[in-house]
Amino acid sequence: MLSDHRFYLAPLQGFTDFVYRRCHHEFFGIVDEYYIPYIALGPGQKIRNSQLRDLLPENNAGVPVVPQVLCSNAGELRKLAGDVKQMGYSKINLNLGCPYPMATKRGRGTGLLENSEQLTQVLDTLFSAFDFQVSVKFRSGLVDEQTIRERVQLLRKYPFEQWIFHPRTAKQLYKGVANRRLFAELSSTLAKPMVYNGDIQSARDLDEIKHLVPGQNAWMIGRGLLSDPLLIHRIKGQAFDECEELNLMREFHQCIFEAYRSAFQDDGQVLMKMKQFWSYFSHRFSNPSKTYKPIKKASKLAKFIEVFPAAFHHS
Repeated sequence: MLSDHRFYLAPLQGFTDFVYRRCHHEFFGIVDEYYIPYIALGPGQKIRNSQLRDLLPENNAGVPVVPQVLCSNAGELRKLAGDVKQMGYSKINLNLGCPYPMATKRGRGTGLLENSEQLTQVLDTLFSAFDFQVSVKFRSGLVDEQTIRERVQLLRKYPFEQWIFHPRTAKQLYKGVANRRLFAELSSTLAKPMVYNGDIQSARDLDEIKHLVPGQNAWMIGRGLLSDPLLIHRIKGQAFDECEELNLMREFHQCIFEAYRSAFQDDGQVLMKMKQFWSYFSHRFSNPSKTYKPIKKASKLAKFIEVFPAAFHHS
């Protein structure tokens, strides 16, 4: 039985924005919490307008969300966490897992995980200056899994509400395979419940991890859920006939499309968002590349509107 299992949507910058989260929650209502893609300080030590908009309480009303911050030092953390608190949020997630060089070379994400001195200052500030329920999302290290084996001794000193581990190095990005045995090793070392994140595509993946970590019941899914919005339903044993599923996907797509047209007045922005959506959504069709190709080639929103219905007729 999976009634006691918890499922979270991973924060994917550019993909799981407030439009997607709201539509998914209203349409399916099966995700326990949606993690908002990180906010970070940009030029002029300011948060980008697009990130602020994604965080605004009015854009997340009725949706169970957790804001995430990406920082390199205690000063950045103080500014970001202060803005999150000012917006009325009681939960916050610290990003120690962003693998992209643009972040890591600035000492952010997995780059901060590598720097024990700066990390200590960030954690001391986060837990002493604020009263959030704090969760942490982390990877194995930049290039070496030994990093997390060492750093977990520091992390365990702090009262995190939630530990979310994606057992890949930053160097891997999303390539290769997630090291599930390392997840089991850390779970044993910590002696605390952790959330597993990485390569969840089916119920079989959960079974394999539960074989390594008996009692594991918390899961964060990103790309798998974007590719198959019904993935959690399937994991929980719910079946759909072909016609029913196709109608659900058509209606969900319509919800997403209408919400983006309402949120963004510029057709170019709407087109970009729908192309991003389809880059994953196309994988639930029998021929993903053939399905996505005409959508990717669409240069105008009118062309997108013309070509996307064919996908639902040739699923």
